[in-house]
Amino acid sequence: MKRLLAGVIVVAAALALATAVLIGGGLSTSSAGAALPNLSASVVPTARGPLSRCPAGADCTTDNAVWWFVHVANRTQPQNFLSGNRATIPNAFVVDSVDETFLVDGVDQGFSDTLVPPPNLSRRFGSAGRFISTVTCGAPASPCTNVISPAVLPGEDVSVYFEGWFHTQGETNGSLVATFTVHGTFNGQPLDLTASSPPIQLTG
Repeated sequence: MKRLLAGVIVVAAALALATAVLIGGGLSTSSAGAALPNLSASVVPTARGPLSRCPAGADCTTDNAVWWFVHVANRTQPQNFLSGNRATIPNAFVVDSVDETFLVDGVDQGFSDTLVPPPNLSRRFGSAGRFISTVTCGAPASPCTNVISPAVLPGEDVSVYFEGWFHTQGETNGSLVATFTVHGTFNGQPLDLTASSPPIQLTG
């Protein structure tokens, strides 16, 4: 996947109601039962474009790159609890994986992938630091190296993952759109959130 910087259509069986919301720079689709959780996703880019090709025979620079920050906003009400961590607090959205697809003028560029956050990565280990983390301490107190699933708490709007793209030589010019689906659970129920980036023009 040399074009990528190094490194939610819903499938939840128990959930039936889909709602689409336009926020930030992308379309966010969520799914839930009769009481729709107040959760949404958006994609925030580092560049608006146009994005020029990397010079022939030269290294790419930030002028040839865009990073996308995949945000999840959790506007549910915090609740009292006796103990817990990010992944176990009531009304937290716990992230299981992120699907990504890249289209130029509506054509899939063949780089679709699914990223799994720590501690369950099996490949693309360079992407581990792109996820938010939930970390707890071992016995008796340190080191704090117990990594569990990332989560978005009630009241938060955070980037759960970020991804990037270099516009390299030989690539198609056109309108580039990145789509991300964040798979997770909300109070133990499966919930997927999908958002697309604003289009960015590839030129040069």
